[in-house]
Amino acid sequence: MSSLLELPILDRHARPSWALGPRSISNLRMLRISVTDRCNLKCHYCMPEAGMAFSDKDELLGIDQICEIAGAALDLGVHSIKLPGGEPTVRSDLEQIITSLAAMGVPDLSLTTNGMQLQRRASALQDAGLDRVTVSMDSLVPERFKRLTGGGRLDLVRTGLDRLDQLGFTNTKINVVMVRGVNDDELIQLAQLSLDRDWTIRFIEYMPLGQSRLLEMDEDPLVPTDSLIQRLRDQFGRLEEVPRHMESGMGPAEVLKIPGAVGRIGFIHAMTRPFCDTCNRLRVTARGELRSCLFDGGEIDLLPLLGSGGPGAIQEAFRASVAMKPEVAHGSRGDRAMSQLGG
Repeated sequence: MSSLLELPILDRHARPSWALGPRSISNLRMLRISVTDRCNLKCHYCMPEAGMAFSDKDELLGIDQICEIAGAALDLGVHSIKLPGGEPTVRSDLEQIITSLAAMGVPDLSLTTNGMQLQRRASALQDAGLDRVTVSMDSLVPERFKRLTGGGRLDLVRTGLDRLDQLGFTNTKINVVMVRGVNDDELIQLAQLSLDRDWTIRFIEYMPLGQSRLLEMDEDPLVPTDSLIQRLRDQFGRLEEVPRHMESGMGPAEVLKIPGAVGRIGFIHAMTRPFCDTCNRLRVTARGELRSCLFDGGEIDLLPLLGSGGPGAIQEAFRASVAMKPEVAHGSRGDRAMSQLGG
C-alpha cells in the first residue's frame, strides 16, 4: 500500500489527519463517477461560448477501472454512486457500466442527464439496473430552453420524463439552475410540476465554475434560494418540511412540499449557505482524478493506483482527499468547468 506522501496529489491543501466532520472518511456516503466530459449541449452556465477541448475516448476511465474505484468506495461505506458527465448518455457503453455496477450490489445507483436521449434509452438503462434518474431542465419555454442549452429540445426532455414514469422509475429529480433575469420568472410554473408528479424539483443556485458565459453578465446571476422559498410561500402559503430520510439519495438539498402535492421541491444553497461542514461526497472525473470539492481542495490521480495497488491504495486516496475538503466554506469561484468535474 502506498503512503500518503506517495499519492499522486495534483494540488495539495494540507488538512490534519485527525480532523472530524467533512474531513472524516466516516462521513463519506456518495461517490460521483463521471463517465465522460463530453456533452451534446452547451448550456450557458456550464460551457464557454467557444466550447471546450474534450478528452479522447482512450483517456476516459474504462468499465473495469470504474468498478475498481466503486468497489473500494463501497467497502468504505459509500451508499450512493451517481454517474454524471458531461452527458453520460453520449457514452455508448453506459448500459454495460451500469450492469457491472449493479452486479456489485450498489445500494443506490443513479444517473444525471440532460434528458435528450432518455426516451430512447430509459428502458435499457432500467434493464441494466439503474435505480434513479436526475434530469436537468432549466426552462419550460421551448425557445428559451433551446437558447439556454445551445440547441436542446424541451419536447425530448418532457417525453423522456414521461417515459421514466411509464417504466416505473421513482424518486426522479429535476434540476433547475436559477439565473437572475434569465429563468427566475418561471419559478411558480416549475414548482407546480411537483403538484401531480412524484418528482423533486430542485432549485440550484448558480455556481461560477470555469469560463461560464454567465460570468460576463452585467448583473449578478445568482438568485438566493431563500428569496425563492419566500416567493413560493407567498404563492402557496405554508410549505411543509420533508424529513431527510424521506428523500432518496444523499444530496444536500433542503426539501419542502407544497401542501397536497404529490412531489416535492428542493433547494440547494450552494453559494449563500455552503454546506461544506456536512459534505458527504467525493468526485471522480472521467479521466480518473479524485476531487474533494467542486470549488476547492486538491485532486489525486487514481490512474497509477488502478490495477496494481489494490483497494487499499484507492481507499487511502479517499482518506487523503476528504482531508483536503474546505474547512468551513468553499471559495467564490471554481477553476474548472462543471462538465470536467462531473457536477
